[in-house]
Parts: sequence; C-alpha cells; structure tokens
Amino acid sequence: MPTNIGSYIAQLRAEKKISQRELSDRSGISNTEISRIEAGKRNNPTPATLRALSEALNIEYSDLMKVAGYIEEIHETDKFYELVFKDENGEIVDIKRGVKDMFRKDEDWANVAYRVSRELTDEDRSILKDMALSFLKNKKKQ
Repeated sequence: MPTNIGSYIAQLRAEKKISQRELSDRSGISNTEISRIEAGKRNNPTPATLRALSEALNIEYSDLMKVAGYIEEIHETDKFYELVFKDENGEIVDIKRGVKDMFRKDEDWANVAYRVSRELTDEDRSILKDMALSFLKNKKKQ
C-alpha cells in the first residue's frame, strides 16, 4: 500500500480504469479536489471525502484512512496479546471483535462511544452506563 494518499487514489483509479471526472461524478467530490489530492497538494483529505472516495472506488474506507494517516496500525512480531472479558452473564467475550462488529454495524455510534469513553468525566460515564444498562434490562423484558 503506498504511503501517499494522493498516489494511492490515483493508483486505484487507474486500476479501475476511470478518469478523475468519472470519480468526481461517482463520489460527489469535485474534479479539482480529486486533482489536488492526487497531485499531493491536499495531504489530509477529510474523513468525509475519504468515505465518498472509498464508496466510489468500491474499496474499504479503513484502507484510505490508514494511508491518509488517520488510522495507525501497530503489529508486534514477538508477542501476541488477547484481551478477554466477561459480559453481564459471566460469558467470555472478545472485546476487540465486538468493537470491530460495532464499528461495521454503526460507525457513528462507535465513534460516539469512543468519545464518551475518552472525553466525559468518570461521573458522567457512570450515569450513561447506568442509563444504558437500565435500557437494556427493560428491552430484555419486552
């Protein structure tokens, strides 16, 4: 995968044999903006722009986000870590898989949940957690 978002988009577009104009029509991103990105004049396209381009190019949004520098992957070759947690019923759950599933199902909700975990006070998180658990309990009764 190229390290430059512009060259990566140009490469993908060339592989799919579509012009900048056609990519513009498919994505709703102006031809001028696509040209700037591919020429390296726009190094950090917004996530919304990358989303539109990923859909138009029929590729994973996360791939564009990685190349653009929004997502960083770290791989450890010597060690393997697995986080194991239990849910409210004492069942073992794979949190990493759950987060990935949550992200695939509803990206906006996953982003809000992450922000809640990072930006709110402990007290505010506790209040929201209690509300969410109460909601889930009531849903289970229905």
